[in-house]
Amino acid sequence: MAVKTISRNFLKFLVVILAFQDVAAGVAGSIMADIIKAFPQYDPTIVMLVATFPGLIQIVPALFYGKLSKTFKKRTLLFVGLSLFIIGGVLPTFMDNLWLIIAMRGILGLGVGITMPLSVDVITDFFEGRERDFLIGFGTSTIACIGAIFFQLVGGILADAYGWHYGFLTYLFPIWILAITILYLPEPEKKQALEAAGSQSSQKVKLPKAIYWVSLRQIFYSALIFGYVTNISVVIQGDKLGNATEAGMAISIFTFGTLIAGFLFGKIKHKLPTMYLPLAVFITGIGMAICYFSPTLIMIFIGSVIGGFAMGIGLPGVFTRVSELTPVGASSSVGLVVAGQGIGGILGPFGFQMIQTLFNQDIGRFPLAVSAIGLFVLALIWAISVKKPNRDMGVSISQ
Repeated sequence: MAVKTISRNFLKFLVVILAFQDVAAGVAGSIMADIIKAFPQYDPTIVMLVATFPGLIQIVPALFYGKLSKTFKKRTLLFVGLSLFIIGGVLPTFMDNLWLIIAMRGILGLGVGITMPLSVDVITDFFEGRERDFLIGFGTSTIACIGAIFFQLVGGILADAYGWHYGFLTYLFPIWILAITILYLPEPEKKQALEAAGSQSSQKVKLPKAIYWVSLRQIFYSALIFGYVTNISVVIQGDKLGNATEAGMAISIFTFGTLIAGFLFGKIKHKLPTMYLPLAVFITGIGMAICYFSPTLIMIFIGSVIGGFAMGIGLPGVFTRVSELTPVGASSSVGLVVAGQGIGGILGPFGFQMIQTLFNQDIGRFPLAVSAIGLFVLALIWAISVKKPNRDMGVSISQ
């Protein structure tokens, strides 16, 4: 069907709204206690795959997103990705078999692995410069966080009101995103121009090594942040600084910091064009350190908002940097960042467990200290690397 002509502001709305479901897999987390109770015959670790399996599976399409974007039109990928997301998300509502539910969550993960890099890719296709930077920050931080809050909140409300099955009905919500983008979002002209120039020459363009270095650092960044996500509630309740509700508030405040950062990412990147990424990693470490040393709940809240704000600069920063490093004609490389993020989330628990065993330490404050130190070291490495033009800054956008 013919795609209608739209205004530039409406185009901005369409490209950022694609990030709304980027972290929506968290619905299962908000109703996990009820799901565990529903399957007492299974070990809770197995049941938790309902929450963790999408993050594992999304790595697969994300790794191959560059090839997918060269083979298929963006609108086709959008339709397939969102359809898989909705189908895999909603069908567990009607299932009582745990393994079938986990399989459906895998289908949802396939959808996320396509739509998450796509949500950044279409921004870089339509916009450039500070406009692109703002939209990437606003989409990957602000809109994605609003989506996460929405899915977790509504999923929990539906589960409390009607039963845990109904929490999965929240995944019907993105149908309107699918409808409005398929109706109005045009196929990016940049892709069409490249195809017109001839695919043979495009295939010869290789990704610079700097992209792989940035993606590798994203693995460590995501893994180190894991120390906060899984231990902050242990610290708050274990040290009697608050109850479960206040522990949840800390994570919500962390998310709020990320949400706010999305508005300011473009300005920060413009002021610090080379050092915004290492600075974001360093400040994330400061947030972790404050939480580690914190004697009060208020201080933990302060550390959380600082760490969340810095992550709201770091995540879109990595996407933007990789987009800048990708030469015209090369396959899209934003999928590598999504894959790195997923790999870091999966390896993080094992890494922290190894370090805790090595130092004979338990969960709680110690992983926060490890996280802070690791982030400081990573920030230093990143700061040194961006000073080397042949490694991190040597490739600019081809004109």
